[in-house]
Amino acid sequence: MMSLSQTTGHAVRALTCLAGHASPPVSVKDLAECSGVPRPYLAKIVKKLNNTGIIESKRGAGGGVWLARPAKLISLLDISVALEGDAFLGNCLFGLDSCGNEYECPAHKFWIKNREQIKRELERVKLSDVLETQKNHPAALHSNG
Repeated sequence: MMSLSQTTGHAVRALTCLAGHASPPVSVKDLAECSGVPRPYLAKIVKKLNNTGIIESKRGAGGGVWLARPAKLISLLDISVALEGDAFLGNCLFGLDSCGNEYECPAHKFWIKNREQIKRELERVKLSDVLETQKNHPAALHSNG
């Protein structure tokens, strides 16, 4: 089953907690507790999100992290690209390096078409949509693994 990376899933959960927090900044410790993401792993995610402008941060007493722009302006595509890079969906559904260059795998045309559709949908869905889902269905973002 295809899905976004575990890292992106963790980031979405953490950013949803951040978006729903009443008074930012939020410490990475509190964000880890809210999202269920292990703190050391979350610290690495936070660093990438900070470096790519999804969040901002301040060190020291009274510091923490906050969204760099409103949740309605942060798409799931923004988050995916920030963490995984532009080619996060890969060039081939099967992960074949030679697909599209030397030959086309049996799913090549399907993947090209659907990869772009997935990107459009990830651009359409905003962090605010995820937050709204979380408010209406609190168990919706809990990980199975």
